[in-house]
This record gives sequence, C-alpha cells and structure tokens, in this order.
Amino acid sequence: LSFGTIGPSLYQFGKARGYTDDVRKYAYGKIYNAGAYNACTNMPRFGHKGILTEQQIKDVTALLMDPDSPVNK
Repeated sequence: LSFGTIGPSLYQFGKARGYTDDVRKYAYGKIYNAGAYNACTNMPRFGHKGILTEQQIKDVTALLMDPDSPVNK
C-alpha cells in the first residue's frame, strides 16, 4: 500500500507553472478527474468519485495556486 508517496512533489506548484487561469483550470480538473488527463494515472478521481466535495477541491486548488500559500514559498 502507498500512503500518498506515489505522486510528484507539489512544492512550488503554482510558482513553477504560473498563476494563470488556464493553470488553475488544469489543476482543478486534474484533482476532480485525473483520469481525464491521463488514463493510466494512479491518482484518485477525487470529484468524480465523490471523495472530495466541490468546496474541498476548490480549497486544494487554492492551496496549490495561491502565491501566498506555504506550498509556493
């Protein structure tokens, strides 16, 4: 079993990719349904399967994309 150690580091996610609306939409979409972006992904389809609510997905996206977030420091 894996406990959240399969994927890449999200450190400076927004800083590395830019804070554009397109990147924000991509991040939200990837969290909502990762299978739509990569059919062979191990990442759960958090929104599609109802694992996270819409607000929780928005919160995760904000954490990744906010320049003042600890993720992007």
